Amino acid sequence: MTARAFVFTAAAVISLILSGCALDPSGTPSATPTPTPTASAEPAPLFQPEGDAQDNKAFFDWVLSGVSVVDQKQPGRAMVNALVRGGFRKKSIEVTPDRTKTDLVADSVIVAVKMGRSCLIGQRTDDKKYYSSIETALKTGGCLIGVTRKIDW
Repeated sequence: MTARAFVFTAAAVISLILSGCALDPSGTPSATPTPTPTASAEPAPLFQPEGDAQDNKAFFDWVLSGVSVVDQKQPGRAMVNALVRGGFRKKSIEVTPDRTKTDLVADSVIVAVKMGRSCLIGQRTDDKKYYSSIETALKTGGCLIGVTRKIDW
């Protein structure tokens, strides 16, 4: 007997043995238990346009944590677009560049939304981790120090 014939015969015998295990003694298939429904996922937080940074942090995190894990060529743009779709005003958003001055991928991209005298700040690292905080707005009126990207789209 060749190795191929042996493997085929062994597979057929195992298949017959296993199919016999699936039947009860009367020869009819046995019932499969139905899985119990699990509790539904917690509803998404809501954007509160009249609220402050504390009121909207859960929504801000919900929006950005979803987009931050996606591999993107322009994570900053994706983060800004997601926030705008969520209801945040584009003119209150700041974002750092996706690439360094030497054209390397940035280690992290930071986006901020000014809400009153506070700022919601979210950071996406190059390994797709997300961090956030609420900070006091700068005396200059913005949220981020250093070079930010012009949001012209």
